[in-house]
Amino acid sequence: MKIGIFSHIVLDSIKDTEGFETESLGGPSCYGNVIAKTFNFDVVLFTKIGHDLDREKLDYLNQNRIYIKPDQVDDKNPTTRFRIIMHRDGGRDLFLLSKCSPINTTFLDTGGLDGIVLSPVSDEVSNEIFQILHQSKEKDRFIMLDPQGFLRHWNKDTSMISLKKQLDVGIKDITAIKADESELSVLTNGIVGIDGMKLLRKKYNLDFVVSTSNNQISLLHKKTVYTLDLKQRPNIDSTGLGDVLTTGFTCSYLKEKDPLWGLCFGVGSVIGALDSKTRGLEKVPRKINIIERHASYCYNTVKFKIIE
Repeated sequence: MKIGIFSHIVLDSIKDTEGFETESLGGPSCYGNVIAKTFNFDVVLFTKIGHDLDREKLDYLNQNRIYIKPDQVDDKNPTTRFRIIMHRDGGRDLFLLSKCSPINTTFLDTGGLDGIVLSPVSDEVSNEIFQILHQSKEKDRFIMLDPQGFLRHWNKDTSMISLKKQLDVGIKDITAIKADESELSVLTNGIVGIDGMKLLRKKYNLDFVVSTSNNQISLLHKKTVYTLDLKQRPNIDSTGLGDVLTTGFTCSYLKEKDPLWGLCFGVGSVIGALDSKTRGLEKVPRKINIIERHASYCYNTVKFKIIE
C-alpha cells in the first residue's frame, strides 16, 4: 500500500526539561515516513528542504529511508527550522527560525495513493492543494488532516509561534482530523471534549475525529467515542508524537478498515516511541511487533461511550 505525506521536513533544536539541547531532523515528513514504513507502506513525500542541509544530514535522511528528489530542494531559501523549549508541565515554547518555500503544486501527482496525511508545520500547504485533491479521481481516498500549521501565528519580530484565533484556509473533502484540545477549541469557537468533536465532525463532514488532551486520546466514529488513558511516562522528548499517532492511525485503518484497531495501533506507536527513552527520529518504533504488543494492551483497556 502507498501513502502520501504533505509537510515540510524541518530541523528542530530542542531543549528538554533537564536543559539538555539536541538538534534533530523532524517534522511529519520524517516521523510519519518512518512509522509508515514500519507498517510496511510505501511513502511518497510532498515536501521541501533548503539548500543549507549538509551532507551528513542528507545522509541521515537516506539512512532512515527518507528520500528527497532534486526538485524538492529549495535553492533560494533555508530549511524550515524550529527551536523548541520543553516545560515540566508538558507545555512548550515554539519558535520558527526560518521557513522554506511552499510545497510546489506544479505537476502534483497523487494518483495511486491509498491515503494522504496533510500535516503542515507552517503555511506550506496551500488552498490550491485542497482544490487539486478535490478534483482528483480518487474521491473515496482516505485523507487525514493535522491542522497544526494552519493554526500557527508567527511573530516575525520575536520568532515565537502562538495559536491563531480562527482557521483561515478552506478545508474540504477530508476523511479524518487529529486535533489537540487547544486546536479543537479554535476550530469550534471554544467547544471542547465530546461536544467539540461532534461539532467538528458535522462542520467538515468527517468520518473520524481524533482528539488528544493531556494523557488521554479519543476517537469519535459514528455514534461511539473510544478513549484511551495513557499512564504517566518519563518523557524526554515528545516532539513528533502527534505525527506518529496520526500516521500510525492512518496506516492501520487503511490496512484493517477497523477504527478501533486504528486507534489502538496509533496509540501503540506512541507508547513504543515513549518507552524507547530516546530522542528525535530514533524513538520511532522500527519493528511492528513492538507496536502490536502495545496495541493489544490498548484494545483491552479502551473505554467506550455511545452518543446520540
